[in-house]
Amino acid sequence: MLELRPIEVFEQVWPRPKVLLPGHNIQFSNQFPAGLDHVKGKTFRITKTAQVRYELSWILPALHYKDINLSNENAGEKLYPETSDEVYETLIGFKPGNYFTLIFFPADQPIYRLGYYTMTPLISSASLKYLGAIKPEDSPVDNPTLKIYTVYKLNPFIFRGSVDNGVDYEKMTWDICVNKCKLEGVAAPVEPVKYIPYIDELKW
Repeated sequence: MLELRPIEVFEQVWPRPKVLLPGHNIQFSNQFPAGLDHVKGKTFRITKTAQVRYELSWILPALHYKDINLSNENAGEKLYPETSDEVYETLIGFKPGNYFTLIFFPADQPIYRLGYYTMTPLISSASLKYLGAIKPEDSPVDNPTLKIYTVYKLNPFIFRGSVDNGVDYEKMTWDICVNKCKLEGVAAPVEPVKYIPYIDELKW
């Protein structure tokens, strides 16, 4: 559901594909909630794909941030599927700049944190604002390594883009590739298969 520096599973293919392609198989975790029964624990074959490029940018002053909702909600960027037989595989590359990004799912729960109760990202803290932060060089435009998987009715991913100190203003720019994948149900098990965990499985 979210990958940073992903390891592809299609090892018999060379060069290894960066995105899902027709004929690939994916399996969704049983940990998906009941409201997502159309994918929960199910296995699908990709029947067709289409890659759609998109760019978003924002200009913010130093030490300010913006919460970016990727979902199809009224305040969102509308980067989610609108039908139950699709999955969007979205790669996000960041253009260079003096900014960083924190990821939340749902809106009040950071994905990257540590076990001690105070070790959670805090945008107002001089040190904790960098905990789990993704910088532009971690997923550059020419080789995006940040990848998310979204399905119909999934809760919003919230990306908190924050301009660091040292500049008056900064332009945060995302180069986005949405790989639209049409799904066809298949009987498990199939090999090879790409496993799609629910995001809660990454927040232990």
